[in-house]
Amino acid sequence: MNQYQVNVAGEAIAAAIMSQAGYGVAIQYGTTQEDWDIIAKKESRTLMLSVKGSQDGGWGLFQSYIQKADYQGALDAWFKCQPKDIVYFFVQFKNVAVGAAPRCYIARPKEILAHMRTTRAGLAYTSLREHHVYTRGAGYGHTDIIPEAWLVTQERIDAV
Repeated sequence: MNQYQVNVAGEAIAAAIMSQAGYGVAIQYGTTQEDWDIIAKKESRTLMLSVKGSQDGGWGLFQSYIQKADYQGALDAWFKCQPKDIVYFFVQFKNVAVGAAPRCYIARPKEILAHMRTTRAGLAYTSLREHHVYTRGAGYGHTDIIPEAWLVTQERIDAV
């Protein structure tokens, strides 16, 4: 898939899962919209979802905020720019056959920030990675793994 197709497929998967979880969904037309892609509503609860699709094992979130190799500063700058009440919905297509369900995760910016501070052996990085082993450089020997608690389930969606 090209990046546009990854984005479209990610948004479609997120909308389907949120619908399956009992939420009404409204999708903002076109991929890569500012702030949110999907609004999901269930009873009095409304979630603004920013959907991020990937087929390479990671999601670039912070690279545009990095200055002078200050990864922790980039995380802080990203966090300060997050819209109130945004929720990230991550869809991973790496090693997923056509027709098979991709792996999906859901998290709030505060959770993402806390996790990213532990990546690359605590030095931080510009991309959230599902599972990455550092074989050289500053993070040598460290493994970044997306928190299992972020895996999309009915309970996680309702609690996030």
